[in-house]
Amino acid sequence: MRIAICDDNMILHKELKRCLEKYAVMRKTDMVYDDYNSGIELLSGNLEYDIIFMDYEMDGMNGIETAKKLRSRKVRSTIIFLSSFEHVVFDAFTVNAYRYLLKPVDMDKLTEALDSYLAETEDDDRYIYISTDDGNMRILTDDIIYAEASNKYCFIRTVDGDILYKNTLSEFETHVPADKFFRCHRSFLVGFGHIESHTAADILFDNQEKAQISKLKLTPFRKAFADYMKRYNYRR
Repeated sequence: MRIAICDDNMILHKELKRCLEKYAVMRKTDMVYDDYNSGIELLSGNLEYDIIFMDYEMDGMNGIETAKKLRSRKVRSTIIFLSSFEHVVFDAFTVNAYRYLLKPVDMDKLTEALDSYLAETEDDDRYIYISTDDGNMRILTDDIIYAEASNKYCFIRTVDGDILYKNTLSEFETHVPADKFFRCHRSFLVGFGHIESHTAADILFDNQEKAQISKLKLTPFRKAFADYMKRYNYRR
């Protein structure tokens, strides 16, 4: 689990990490921490976090302002606010915060929040995790347009660009939810959510690129795509 701690009080960083490490041992889970002293510093980072612990009151840019900027950038990390004052709890939820914890952090309340988070995300198919040359990467499944085979590797086309995955397309297929993706051709795995239209020969995506459909896959593709649209009440 990747965690960011954003607080201008370094004593809080140490206390919170001590509690998190205790939790990690108790629940037998791995945690990696990054420390930030301000909202501006956090916003300049890579922002690939599962949870961001955010101080409500920081010099320069407070926690709410920082969270608003994160959400405007479509950062979907879970945010847990930290504050010494109870009255700010209502502001916290205006930016879709997951929890609000009073300082000093109570171990029981932290445990409850993290247990709840893990229970909700255990079967969550919103993200996949893969290894690349740049390290472990978390990808939002809804951002994947398609994946294309390239010899022994494959390219993952997302709304933010390409990712080279150094494994086969068949192996990558095992990572994505079967009800949102379809192997329409030996060289293409497509995301239903980005399909603009299709013919008997190819698929047009919302980025105006195309993928081939093999003749043998056409009928099962049509059924799977129709099932997807019904399941997710999808409309074009």
